[in-house]
Amino acid sequence: MLRVSAYSSSELLTVLRGLRNLDRETKKQLRRNLKQIAEQAWKQTLAQHASTKLERAVLADSGRVRVSDQNVRLTSASLSRSLVGGLKPSESFGPVEFGANPRPGSTETVRSRRGNEFSRKRDPNRPFKAPNRRGYVVYPSAASVIPRILAMYVQTFVRAIHEALEGKSS
Repeated sequence: MLRVSAYSSSELLTVLRGLRNLDRETKKQLRRNLKQIAEQAWKQTLAQHASTKLERAVLADSGRVRVSDQNVRLTSASLSRSLVGGLKPSESFGPVEFGANPRPGSTETVRSRRGNEFSRKRDPNRPFKAPNRRGYVVYPSAASVIPRILAMYVQTFVRAIHEALEGKSS
């Protein structure tokens, strides 16, 4: 899990302290605007990093953003609804994101069209890429989109404050 501390940035810390003083309606508007912008950026970045149909179905299409006053949570493969083939993204995202070692499975006997019998080994991990601890889709996407979302968070906050002050002065 990737986390960003507000203590590493004075601008972010100022935004979080400033959020305490806003009224409820302004906070609601801020969260709504940020969610819309962040979700678009997150889904776009996931789609760019997903290179196979399986990655798109399991990881990219299930990307979601949750926004609260203190937190912006980027999720992927958290859907418990099964895909068309029966695969549940929330249970089976590991090999898709991090890869899997080739594992020869059972040997089966197959008959050709001409009637010849031969045996072949089945590899259940064949659709997955080679193992990679850093991930292929979600983690690289998060690493590239988190700075953009933090910048959007600060910009949206400043714009909301500006609009609130303009509304009060008019």
